[in-house]
Amino acid sequence: MRKHSMPILQRCRGWQFLSLTPKAVKALMSGLTSTVFHTLFSLMQKLAKFLLTKELSLCVGICFVVNSYPPVEEFTPVLAKIYAKLKEVGEKFEVVAVSLDSDEESFNNSFSSMPWLAIPHGDKMCQKLVSYFELSDLPTLVLIGPDGKTLSSNIADIINEHGLDAWEGFPFNAEKLEILAEKAKAKAASQTLESLLVTGDVDFVIGKDGAKVPVAELVGKTVLLYFSAKWCGPCRAFLPTLVDVYNKIKEKNSDFEIVFVSSDRDQSSFDDFFSGMPWLAIPLEDERKAYLKKKFKIRGIPSLVAIGPDGKTVNTDAKTSLAVHGADAFPFTDERIQELEKKIEEMAKGWPEKLKHELHEHELMLIRRPRPYGCDGCEEMGTSWSYNCAECDFDLHTKCALGEEKKGEEVNGQEHAAAPAGYVCEGDVCRKA
Repeated sequence: MRKHSMPILQRCRGWQFLSLTPKAVKALMSGLTSTVFHTLFSLMQKLAKFLLTKELSLCVGICFVVNSYPPVEEFTPVLAKIYAKLKEVGEKFEVVAVSLDSDEESFNNSFSSMPWLAIPHGDKMCQKLVSYFELSDLPTLVLIGPDGKTLSSNIADIINEHGLDAWEGFPFNAEKLEILAEKAKAKAASQTLESLLVTGDVDFVIGKDGAKVPVAELVGKTVLLYFSAKWCGPCRAFLPTLVDVYNKIKEKNSDFEIVFVSSDRDQSSFDDFFSGMPWLAIPLEDERKAYLKKKFKIRGIPSLVAIGPDGKTVNTDAKTSLAVHGADAFPFTDERIQELEKKIEEMAKGWPEKLKHELHEHELMLIRRPRPYGCDGCEEMGTSWSYNCAECDFDLHTKCALGEEKKGEEVNGQEHAAAPAGYVCEGDVCRKA
C-alpha cells in the first residue's frame, strides 16, 4: 500500500498549506493505509471526502483541463497565481483537476505545472463529472462549497474577466462579485493607453524589422487592437480589407494607428503575416497579449477593439463597424456608428418591403444586415440591407434585387426606387409582371 500512498501525497503539493490538525492527519492516514485492496481511485475518493470535511471547511474547485488547448493554457497560470494568493491570505480553497487529455503523457505534462490535486488519468470518474456538470466549454472551474453543494457551475469566466484580481471575489457570492464589479468599473474609468500597453519596463510596440516604437507616441490617437493570426483563414481573408481601410483613414487622419496582437504559434508565422501589415505589433513572445485577450474577452479572431484618444475603450466590436461602414466608421465611437446607421435607415425609404425575383422561387423580404453577407445573385459581399428568404437562407443585394441603382419617382415628398424591368410594385410587394 505504501507504493500507492506516497506518490499521491508527493503530488499533492498544496497540502502543506492546509491547516491539518493531528486528528485530521490521523483520519487521512488511516484511510490511506487501512487495506492493500484500495485502488488509486478509491484513494482519491477519500482525499476528496477529506477535502470536504467540516474540520477543514474547504471550498473545492473542480477544474476541467486539456493539455495544449490555448484557452486552458492561458487560464491555468492565472488560476495558479490566484490559488497561491488565496493560500497566502489563509483562505480555505483547494483545486482538483479533471484531465480530459487523450493520453497519459499529455496528462503528465499538464499536471506537472499544477500546484494542486488531480483525478488519475483515464479514471471513469472523469467522464462522470463531465456528464454531471454538463461540461460544454473549456476552461471550466466548478466551485463546491464546504457542504458539498455546487456554489457555481463555472467561475472560469469570472477569472478570465478579472484576472489576478479575481481572488478578491472569493468565494464568489453576490456580495463579493459586486465588489469585483465596482473595482472593474473604477479600473475602466481610469484606463489609459499606457495602462493597456505598458507592463513594467516594457513600454513599446514594434514596427518593421523589430524597430521599437514607444507607446507614448500613440497616446492621443485612436488605436485599433487587431487580434489575428496567420493560421486563421478568416483572418487572412479580412486582412486586405483592413489594409485598404487603414490606408484610407491614414490619408485623412494621422492620429490613427493599428496594433497587431498575434495568436500565431511560432515566430516564422508571425513574421510572415506581419510583413503584410503597414502598422505596428506587440512582439510574439509578450505577456501583454494574454492580458489584452482576457481583458477584452476575445473569443474569436479576427477581432478589432477601438481605443479612443483618451485611452478609454470606445468599441469592442470595431470589426463589424469597419466591415459594414468601411473607413467611414472612424473614429468607431457609438455616436459615429449611430450617425451612419441613421443614414442607412434613410437609404431604404421607398424600397418595397417584399418582392419576387426570378432568381428565387419564394418571396423575398427586405431586412437590415448588421454584418456583411454574401449575395446569391452576383456572389459578392454586401452590407446594410438585403432581400432575404429566411427559409432558404437566400440573399440578394438591393441593387441585384431592384436592378441598377436608379432614382425613382418622388411620391409624397419621398424618393422611391424604380422597379426593375418586368416587375410591378403594388403597395409593399413587388411581383413579376
